[in-house]
Amino acid sequence: MNSSLAERLEEVNNNYRGVTIAIMLLVVSLMTMHTVYAQEKAESDPGEPAVTLGKIATLHSKVLNKTVPLSIHLPANYNGSKKTYPVLYMLGSDYRARFAMLASTLDYMGEGQIPEMILVGIDLPEGNRMLLPTRDQDTTIPDGYINFFETELIPHVENTYQTAPFRVLFGGSNSGFFTVYTLVNNPLLFNGYFASSPSLSNIPSALQQKIKTGPLQTLAENRFLHIIYSDNEGLTNHVSEFTRVLTDHKPEHLTYTVDELVNQGHVPAMDFTQFLLVLYPDFKPFNPRENLESLDKVTQHFDALSERYGYKIQPPISFLFDLGFHTIRSKNLIAAEEIFQYALEVYPEGKESYLGMGLLRRAQGQLDGAKVMFEKALTIDPDYSLAKRWLQRLEQ
Repeated sequence: MNSSLAERLEEVNNNYRGVTIAIMLLVVSLMTMHTVYAQEKAESDPGEPAVTLGKIATLHSKVLNKTVPLSIHLPANYNGSKKTYPVLYMLGSDYRARFAMLASTLDYMGEGQIPEMILVGIDLPEGNRMLLPTRDQDTTIPDGYINFFETELIPHVENTYQTAPFRVLFGGSNSGFFTVYTLVNNPLLFNGYFASSPSLSNIPSALQQKIKTGPLQTLAENRFLHIIYSDNEGLTNHVSEFTRVLTDHKPEHLTYTVDELVNQGHVPAMDFTQFLLVLYPDFKPFNPRENLESLDKVTQHFDALSERYGYKIQPPISFLFDLGFHTIRSKNLIAAEEIFQYALEVYPEGKESYLGMGLLRRAQGQLDGAKVMFEKALTIDPDYSLAKRWLQRLEQ
């Protein structure tokens, strides 16, 4: 399984060496977004509605002996969902534009190209340089942050939110160094490690020794590392040496990708989108508009993803709706019935499940049944415009 995954990731990596114009435009657009937290907006101008991309929280850490400010962003339908979600931990979320970009990207790509995810930002008001070892190679602070994650923050998040057992750590620059440092010291702490322009010039010999003799060598679970940097920031030699040692001593269950971009500067703006696309190269296997598949093949695909990532990944409700809708249009109402019955079982509170079943009942000529389904969708979301329009068509 690991070798085939590596081949798929390598194929995707090659495809994304040159980032597409569409992705670049998306990220530039996201980077220009103005993040406004509800609390801050209410204080400055209570008469205007707030644009919110998360909420501010804190966690007192006994390990670090301080209160750590956090920034939390949940998927759009989180509050009405019974699903569990992977968690992406971002270092340095006090950089609000960057946090806004990550939150918006997760929302934009969620369930279309990747699973929906919870974003937990760790603010670093003292600056991310604190995550580096000191000049005399003292690693007390980065080691303390690893301990903080393991014994305090991750348990707190998993006790508070609906989390799946899949975690990703993201850091840029000095925080990117910490991401790599965490992998070589405690690889089981996270499932995926995203390092953007990591400062690998810090304690390179110690990192190399950890790769050769540290806990990576006994790794028995799939782990993912992805490094992105630009050719014009002076990291090429450091990253090349690190990956040479990693290649020579790579454990079987570690899949890693390294992308050197051209003239994109320190911590490239498009890094996060590319990280996600490489981590989930085939999340949605086909386009229902062009290629209808049976429900069995769809569930088999997501069962394979579940095995790869180590937690249950259900077919997204949006995907089931699209598949069922196009199956109705192809006049295969028996297959559509199977799809929407499955959607109702997996997403009993999903408005799309009831909308789809309503469309099926309409196609079957069961207009009263269609009305019941559209009305059920509207009890879940009274503003659901699609259900309103289809209900109006029935009543005309």
